[in-house]
Formats: sequence, C-alpha cells, structure tokens
Amino acid sequence: MPGSIPGLIISNVSFPKILEEEISSNKESPALMIPYLYESIKRLEDAGIDFIVLPCNTLHSILPELRERSSKKFVDLIEVVSDKVKKLGIKKVGILGTTKTRSEKLYDTALGEVETLYPSHIEQERLSGIIIKIIRCESTKADKKFIDNLVNGLLRRGAEKVILACTDLANIAGENECIIDSTETLIDFIKKEMNKD
Repeated sequence: MPGSIPGLIISNVSFPKILEEEISSNKESPALMIPYLYESIKRLEDAGIDFIVLPCNTLHSILPELRERSSKKFVDLIEVVSDKVKKLGIKKVGILGTTKTRSEKLYDTALGEVETLYPSHIEQERLSGIIIKIIRCESTKADKKFIDNLVNGLLRRGAEKVILACTDLANIAGENECIIDSTETLIDFIKKEMNKD
C-alpha cells in the first residue's frame, strides 16, 4: 500500500550461548549454528518476509548453505560493507573482527583488490577475548582503550578506514570518523531496501 510503513519481523535465534563464544574464537565451526538458524528462517518465511538479514559478520561464512535452504533473498552484510568501502575509493582498510571472520578471509574475498590490514596475532587474540567479554556484558574501560588503540594503530599502518567487522565492537568503540561500523552500514542499507517502491 502506498505511503504505508514497512513491517520488520525479528527472529531472535535461540541457541546455546557458549556456541557464540566458541565460534567467535575459532574453536568451533559456524556450521553448528545452521540448525538453529534454519528454524528462524522457517519462521520468517512463514511470516511472509521479503528478505532476510543476518546481522553477524562471523556467521556469513555459512551464508551459502543458508541460501540453499531458502528461496528468500539474503542481504549479505559483508558485501554491503565491502561495496561501501569500494564506493569510497578506499585502497587500504583495517579490519577488526572475530578470529573466525579473519581466518575465513570473509572481507579479503569481498573487497577484491582493496588491501586489508589486521591486528597482529597477539592483538587478535586479545581482541577475541574482548569480544567475548562484550557478549557477556563484562567489558571494561581498558578494553575500550585497547580497541581505540587498535583502530589508531591500523590507521598509522596506512589504513584509510577501519571496519568494525563484528557487530558487538560498536558497543565499546570510541567515536572516530575513520571507523566504518558494519552494523550502521547494514542499517542504512536496510532502510533503503525497505523504502523501495
């Protein structure tokens, strides 16, 4: 109906909380989430949705399998953020995300010729621990300072922007015009998608 407000249906996926921590730290495969996600996908399909959004960078490694199980369109968060980076003409970008997102090279693949920079392996290990602390609502001011230092360190190494490639990181990252928040980028895309005629 013209002039109507688009509907939004949220399916909060129910799964063992420990899985999120183990997948984020690269101890377990994201494929373990497929049965839980598939239940949510079925509920969304039954509700008559037009497209599905998976607001988790790490779980995009299983997006091909999820697409095979549904005829509905999936918005690819990694592609949406990578397209923004390319449109901005960025040649070198920093990536802060889970160890799994890094090891799966999710952004490296989507960004193509854009050069990617990551924290050192020691920094990545601490970053993964901080992400788990954010999930548990246990992060500290020291954790926030560490994230801010990581952003500034990647910028000093030549990154033009730094992607917060984990939806949880925006909860403690400081204000910085050089940050591309994957969550905010996704929200902007969804708004445009929902307002298409």
